[in-house]
Amino acid sequence: MPEGPRGPWRPVREAFAAHGRAVVHSRWREWLPAGPGGHAVALGTAARGMLDDQDRRRLRTLPRPAARARFLASRLLLKHLVAAVSDTLPAAVCLAYEPGGRPYVAHPQAAGVEVSLSHTGDLLVAAVSRYGRIGVDVEPAGRPMRYADVGQRLCAPAEHAALAPLAEPERARALLRLWTLKEAYTKALGQGMRLAFAEFEFEAVVSRGGWRCAVSEVRGPFSPSGHLVSAVWRQHGCSVGGFGRELVEWPRRFGNNRMRADGGG
Repeated sequence: MPEGPRGPWRPVREAFAAHGRAVVHSRWREWLPAGPGGHAVALGTAARGMLDDQDRRRLRTLPRPAARARFLASRLLLKHLVAAVSDTLPAAVCLAYEPGGRPYVAHPQAAGVEVSLSHTGDLLVAAVSRYGRIGVDVEPAGRPMRYADVGQRLCAPAEHAALAPLAEPERARALLRLWTLKEAYTKALGQGMRLAFAEFEFEAVVSRGGWRCAVSEVRGPFSPSGHLVSAVWRQHGCSVGGFGRELVEWPRRFGNNRMRADGGG
């Protein structure tokens, strides 16, 4: 867990060297100086100067100070993470965006490094991979997830069959796990929630398409009830097949136009 720009980054570099990917989490308050009383966040000139033009424009559109702070801190975390695994300077890492909003790195020294980003509350999660697409999502482990509320827009038929007989709270935990995995997968494709979750069965699509996934729980003083972190990445050496192939191979050509919006945000 990097505690701001100083890291520690050595374990991250070692994980990236060994596995070709790394997922890190941090609190956004570690990246920005606290204002009076430790509540307000001062978005200093030096920190804002690290942003690329598109991100500076986006920052100006965010009305709430906390939203601006999370946005700025998340970009600082991602730039430092990419710099750590590509042996370059954070200020030299340029973030650009596909038509669907998925970030990518535009820097020769970090060529081929794929990235993903997620946040909830105080917690930021960032991921990098050198073998292809990666997506990450984080949610509070205690987030209410009622089958009656989300089942129809989250679950494919096979998932309904597996989840319907479960008793609460086991079903709520299974729903939350499935939600984060589908979020991470569609982020890797560059679609996010623009892709209707109920239109694909996660396990079948991932196994056919040469993807792998992992779910872990993050706990600490900043997260007393825990957070679920899900990552989905393209397996090294596998060609993409099945659902989403065109979106992965030609993201800037298709953008969001291949999928209808489902109203999920």
